[in-house]
This record gives sequence, structure tokens and C-alpha cells, in this order.
Amino acid sequence: MQRLENIDLNLLLLLHWLLEEHNVTLAAKRLGISQPAASRGLQRLRKEFSDELLVRSGRGYVLSRLANSIREDLAKAFQHLRVVTHMEDVFTPVNFNESVVIACNDYLSSICTEAWIDSVAPYAPNIRSSWRPIDNTVIDGLVSGQIDFAILPKAAQANVSKTTLTQDMVVKPLLQDKFVLFGGPSNLTLQADKVSLEAIANADHILVSPHGEGLGFVDEALAKQNLKRRIVHRTASFNHAAQLAVRTGNLTVLPKRLALLTPNNIFRSLPFKAEVLHCDIIWHVSRTGDKAHAWVRHQLQAFFDS
Repeated sequence: MQRLENIDLNLLLLLHWLLEEHNVTLAAKRLGISQPAASRGLQRLRKEFSDELLVRSGRGYVLSRLANSIREDLAKAFQHLRVVTHMEDVFTPVNFNESVVIACNDYLSSICTEAWIDSVAPYAPNIRSSWRPIDNTVIDGLVSGQIDFAILPKAAQANVSKTTLTQDMVVKPLLQDKFVLFGGPSNLTLQADKVSLEAIANADHILVSPHGEGLGFVDEALAKQNLKRRIVHRTASFNHAAQLAVRTGNLTVLPKRLALLTPNNIFRSLPFKAEVLHCDIIWHVSRTGDKAHAWVRHQLQAFFDS
């Protein structure tokens, strides 16, 4: 066992709840973390103590002899810490009963909703979400506190305000996504395991463009081979493009995370190296120390890191 100064005290708090609950899932809920994170913590604790601590018995766990011997002392230690640090003021997800306002585009609202349902809502049953579109009032909303945080592709950040992001904003990477060729079940081009540039050029396409005009990186790749595609629909929305592709049988290019969420999907890798979509989470510096705010950010980040 290491010296106390070298031990992650969060692990000891996890150990405390594991010994009290005899259950990894319940201990995770006590701490507002995911069950896989608690399981990884238990593995680290077993290594630190050179002991099983929780021993599988039927459908549950029983405490090892060592775990039984330290359970009461550990509980008393954390009770003293609660008195010293006024733990009643610390954020507890299960008791949180407010709304969190998130600004993002339709594609990000779709995939971040999955993250919310998986990693936020189960641990904070009374929490509420409010999703807002991106417009030029986002920065003002973050400053005033009317918006808790914004989630934006890097390429779109210069357009969220008449001024650029200021030093009062915290900008952190949240997720990456790669682009794929997407079509509905009737799309013949995607029946092949690999799709060539020639096949792409011979298909009808849906182009996603912020202003409904211009060309995209697919057109640039085709032009290098003296090829050109036929664009039959233009839209500013990835979600709309997905719906059109499923209904019409046309090809489009979508972020892979969205393609995976779309019913009746067929998608294939692009036959050329394409840009990667980088998305950041942005909040006003005044919210950095807000425990509830920090917990939601952490849960979303953990989902996309998993």
C-alpha cells in the first residue's frame, strides 16, 4: 500500500461507498459516475490493497476479510471529513433539480442527446435540459448565464458572434467525428464494401452547405481526378440530409456518429483522406467553479472519451 500522500483520495471515497453498498452500480450512483468508471476504480483499489475487497457471491458481492476490517474506520474518516469540509454544500447529482441550457446545431444536439441520456440523466433524475440553436447571441447568452455552455464545430466558432471568442470564454475539445458516405437501403452505390471515386461521381448527391450554395471537399477530391458529381439537393442541415438520403436513395456525406443514429442507415468509408470534424465545448469562465456545471461537462466528456 502506498503512502497516503501518493493515493488518489477519490479512490478511497469510491472504496467507502463500495464497502457500504456491496454493489458497484449503487456506489457509482452515490458518486455520480458511470458504472464502468466505478469498475475501473475497483480494479485499481484491488491492486493498491493487494486484496479482492469485494468478492463475487451469487448475483452480488460480499466483503473480503480485509474490507470488513477497514469498513468502519473508513466510514468514520469520511464522516469527519464531511464535518470539516461542510460536505452538505457539495454538489450531489441525485439532488440536482435545475435546467441546463445547451446551444448547438442540429447534428450536435442529436449526438449530445445520446450522451445526455447515457451519462447525465441516469445519475441526476431531476435534471432538465433545454437545447437552443446556434445564432449570433450565443456569446451574450454565455456571458449572462442564460446559456450554460455551447457545443460547436471549430469551423463554425467564428460565426457565433460579431466578435471572436474572448479570453473570458473557456474552450475545450469535446469530440471528434469523421465523415462517411451515407445512403438509404435503396442506394445501389453503397452495396459495395468499398466505393470508388468513379462510383461517387456517377451517383446523385445531397450537399450539406451552411448557406445552401457552393461545393464541398468531396467535389475537391473528385476534381483532382477530373471527375464531377451531380448535386440534386442542397441543405444546411446534416439531419435533413440524412432524411433526404433515406427517402430518395441519393448519396450524402455525414459525420459518422450521426450516421450510426439514423434508422435504415447504410454508410461506407470515403475513398480519400478527408478532414476530421473537431467540436469544442465552450463556457464562460465564471462557470468554471460551478460544481453542477463541472459535473455535467465531465459526464459529457467521459461519454465521448469512452
